[in-house]
Order: sequence, then structure tokens, then C-alpha cells
Amino acid sequence: MSIIDLRPARKDAPTVRLISISAEPFVQKSYRDCPPLLRETVGRLAIRRECWALRKLEETGHAPRLLASPDPFTIETEFIKGTPLEKLDSSQVNPDKLFEQGRSLLMALREAGIAHGDLGHDHWQTMGRECNLIWTADERLVAIDFAGSIPLKFPLNPFKNVCLALHLHDRLLLSKLGHHFCPNHLDQCEEVNWPVSLWDLLRILGKV
Repeated sequence: MSIIDLRPARKDAPTVRLISISAEPFVQKSYRDCPPLLRETVGRLAIRRECWALRKLEETGHAPRLLASPDPFTIETEFIKGTPLEKLDSSQVNPDKLFEQGRSLLMALREAGIAHGDLGHDHWQTMGRECNLIWTADERLVAIDFAGSIPLKFPLNPFKNVCLALHLHDRLLLSKLGHHFCPNHLDQCEEVNWPVSLWDLLRILGKV
């Protein structure tokens, strides 16, 4: 068995490991080693939401396959081989294909009723953080880390604006792709028309 820490153990975050036993490697994310309060609240909810999202996106090709959830605090998923978007060389990618995949990913999320909530960061600045997006050798754009995802149609009315804000935040992905890789598609990016109140809510949520 081979185990590689993709995210070192921390008290305030899950441990993420790449595990190889005999077949294909898989990714294990677990809150088991977190303090009990964090594990039983944030950890349990995050794993439940990630399982929910991956099941709904299973046939799209834009998310890892859910392999197992051995306990309420742990999830095991397909390991996506490819290049993280923040490390992708613009000279080595077909910009039209990349932008098309971005649109396809957003459509898959919308049809599944999911707001990822962590795709639109650094949509115009230098990419200085993990983007939760992998570009594969067969030219697919795959989103990872759905722990913060929420349903687009939330049953509680006070959260409707948050759902809308996170959905629109996901759409900043197109601006990210346009600014960094696909300048010919910048005219298809829409955030310039958003009201100031939406930007204010995204700032409060720590999304821009």
C-alpha cells in the first residue's frame, strides 16, 4: 500500500490522501482526526454534501466518481489525473476547447441543481490559490472538492440569495478562463452587468 499526503493533517481541516493498494489510486478525504466538535458538525455536513453532489454529477464527466463513504466523516473518490488549472500553461491548451468545457461544466452543475461555490475565485487576478479544477489529458475540465456545494433551490427562503450568489460566483469561471487562457471569449463573460449588491454579498461570503 502507498499513501501520499495531498493535504497534511490539520486540526481545522480534513486530511486528504492519495492511496494506492492494488488497483487504481483513489483520493481519501477524512475529518476523523479533527476535534470532535468540528468532526461532528462541519465534517459530517461537508462529507454528506460532497457525496450528494458527486452522485448527481456521476454521468457528466465533470466530477470524480464517488467510490465509497466508509463512515460519516470520510469520502473516497476517483483520482483525477491531469493538471490543476492554476498550473496549466496557456500555450499547451486549446483555448476554444477549454472554454467549451467550462461552459459544459457550468451547464452540468445547473442541470444537477448544484452551486459549487469555489470555482470563481481569482477570475481576473493572478491565480494564487487552488482552483478546484483539473484539466485532463483527454481535454476534460473536472471540478473537485464539493464540500462547500449547496442546492440551487434551498427550501429555506433566507438562503435563496446565498444560493443565487454562489451560482453566479461559479459563472465567474468563464471570466477566469477568458482572462487567463481564452481572451477571444471575454465578450461572453457577463459579470460586468451584476448589481453592486451581489458583489457585496460575495465579499461578505469571502468569495471575491
